[in-house]
Amino acid sequence: MSLYVIQSWVRNFNMLIKFIKLFLLISTLVSYSIASKADETIKIAIIEPMSGPLASVGLDLIEGLEFFAERINNAGGVLGGKHIEIVPYDNAMVAEKTIQQLRKVIDEDIRYVTQGVGSNHALNIIKTLGKHNKRNPGKEIMFLNHSAVTTSFTNELCNFYHFRFDANVDMKVAALVSQMTKDPSIKKVYLLNQNYAYGQSFQAAARRLLAERAPQIEIVGDELIVPFGKILDFNPYVSKITSSGADTILTGNWGPDAARLIKATTNSQLKVKFYTIYAGIPAAMNSMGAKVSTFNPIVQVTESHENDSTHPDWLKEIDAEYMEFANKSPYADRQRFMMEMFAAAVEQAGTADPTQVAWELEGMTGRGAHGDVFMRAEDHQMHFDMVLSHISTNVEKTFIYNNEDYGMAYETDGWVDVADITLPTTCKMKRPKR
Repeated sequence: MSLYVIQSWVRNFNMLIKFIKLFLLISTLVSYSIASKADETIKIAIIEPMSGPLASVGLDLIEGLEFFAERINNAGGVLGGKHIEIVPYDNAMVAEKTIQQLRKVIDEDIRYVTQGVGSNHALNIIKTLGKHNKRNPGKEIMFLNHSAVTTSFTNELCNFYHFRFDANVDMKVAALVSQMTKDPSIKKVYLLNQNYAYGQSFQAAARRLLAERAPQIEIVGDELIVPFGKILDFNPYVSKITSSGADTILTGNWGPDAARLIKATTNSQLKVKFYTIYAGIPAAMNSMGAKVSTFNPIVQVTESHENDSTHPDWLKEIDAEYMEFANKSPYADRQRFMMEMFAAAVEQAGTADPTQVAWELEGMTGRGAHGDVFMRAEDHQMHFDMVLSHISTNVEKTFIYNNEDYGMAYETDGWVDVADITLPTTCKMKRPKR
């Protein structure tokens, strides 16, 4: 082999070594950059239906959380620039799939999870995380519950790492019954609810609170039905309601179980009042249409709505931002104060560790549409004033959904002070050492 060939080979070898070193350096920098970026992100997993018949409900809630996370991030994030990232997981409204997705969340070391569509799904999360957190000290995961309202979750099932940012079933039924007592024409009520944890919770609360707060109102019917759209024909139930002489239906039904019931009463020309929690949500209005939605009064209780005369200017500005972001009217303001209070708790804790954040959330006060909202430390149950409204075409602002004007929205019937829906709790919470 000639000297020239050897020298050439050595030069090429040295160049290869330099290239390998450069490649390794770049790889290290990229890996560090990715790791640093991950360190700068606080992830919140959201497990909701993104497919199936209730996909629109889940997707709307995901979009709302993404909007409020973006507002926080655009304002500088938390802890000196860390961003909050919403990570969606589809449970297709199947309880077993919620557990499967939660296991993925655990495996991916996401320390916060939120959910709200379906109390049976929330119950799975509460039980699974209860076991996980007990077995994995230092790796605890917090459940930010935005809408699952079964009362027991902040009573006998209360947990240090579970916070509910919506009013529970008992509180909402208390608000509905308080409003019913203001209408002397209500004399006979029919209870119709879904036969699972949430519906049973609504039924029990309605029985108790009607007896306590409205003994003059007679319960003339009380049924639990197979839930989640299994019943296609509600005419037999309408016949029972008609025969009972009920002037009002008090129901926790939601989704197809609410829409089909209301459509059936309209088709049969039965004039009754509906007092509900979720029968008037945007997806329900869309599926029923204006004629069905306004044939009978559909009264519901919420944290706020755009046409309320007490709606504050600062919230109107946020509502306008949301309309620009999502091309739809705002609905679930509890998502806003949940995200604002979460960000504030992280800041006050000086860390994203769920245990430290939990200590800060306990007893925290946030801003609501009608005054302060308050996270009761005793049971991690949010408390706030609420508004009662019915679906109406006689409103200043009609509801917009994906740029479609529904031609109707919510008109205020009254308000309920937080003191009237503050109820005792049976929670005996076990807390970690501080």
